[in-house]
Amino acid sequence: MNYLKKIIAVCFVATVTFLSYNSANAQCKGFTKRNCSQELSPYLSNGQFNGAYMIPGESADVKINFNQGLSYRLIICADPFLENLNYSLKDENGLVYFSDTLKGTTTFTDLEVTQSKPLTLSISIPEKENTTGIVRNGCVSVLVGFKEQ
Repeated sequence: MNYLKKIIAVCFVATVTFLSYNSANAQCKGFTKRNCSQELSPYLSNGQFNGAYMIPGESADVKINFNQGLSYRLIICADPFLENLNYSLKDENGLVYFSDTLKGTTTFTDLEVTQSKPLTLSISIPEKENTTGIVRNGCVSVLVGFKEQ
């Protein structure tokens, strides 16, 4: 009987964790739709949603394949709380194509691709002084649009 209680407890925790993740992911998708998607026009979305909740001090990498003969629009959108988010686009050898700091909540960069290659978008959020002890997070989204050159 004790074994059955443990199994039920583990299943309950797994279900709550899964539902919490889905809820947070849906909220981040909603944020992206409201604040970022309109910047794609006249480009077509590549159909992928790259978004996550991040906290100050975190960093993330997103691998993106770019194909020759297409123009791309790369959009980075973040919750206003995550000010001064840093981002850079580089190849597998570490060659940096561009690097900047997000000012405001949304930025986009248009790229002309002359050679097909995978690139890595690195995002980092600077540490922030926390006087309350409460860790606040915010949504960071990356959208990729394309069109023929």
